[in-house]
Amino acid sequence: MSPTASSSSDVRPGLNKQTRRGSTLLLALTAVATLLTGCSTAAAGDTTSPGKPLQLRLVISSIDGPCTAPALTSDGAASACDRAETTTYELAHVLGVITPDSVTLSDNQGSTNSVALDLNDTDTDTLSEVSREALNKNLAIVLDGRVLSAPLVKDALTSSPLALMFETASEAKQVAADLTAATTP
Repeated sequence: MSPTASSSSDVRPGLNKQTRRGSTLLLALTAVATLLTGCSTAAAGDTTSPGKPLQLRLVISSIDGPCTAPALTSDGAASACDRAETTTYELAHVLGVITPDSVTLSDNQGSTNSVALDLNDTDTDTLSEVSREALNKNLAIVLDGRVLSAPLVKDALTSSPLALMFETASEAKQVAADLTAATTP
């Protein structure tokens, strides 16, 4: 489950190969997010639903191998697993939280390998501020206490929708479902 990366030339010491490739998905930069504006459509049977909150944290380090860290439950620095429990991340404290107004599978020029997250103005500002702080660093996107992605931020992300890119349509569909699933008490 690795992303389709446009460039893998940036190698950051202390981060594993999976993280350097952008972890399990890749945050599309402002140009892609802008390209998707107005181009998001729900896949057959999908609806545009509000999403779950996503924590934004800097990655301090990561290690490949089985992960047994519990799901994150605090805003402080901590260890966390990726969704597949194959990478352990050391994460900094929460820099911000965004909650998508809607989550849709995208039809970006015929590709259904992405999920579009529509953000309100406040969350767009939060993402912009956090991504500026994370320039040239890996930024973990945490869903339900697990690392959803840890891409290298190359430009500030300043517009909505935000596109999450995947290698396969099934990965995109699973993440969209997880993002819109009801939280159990």
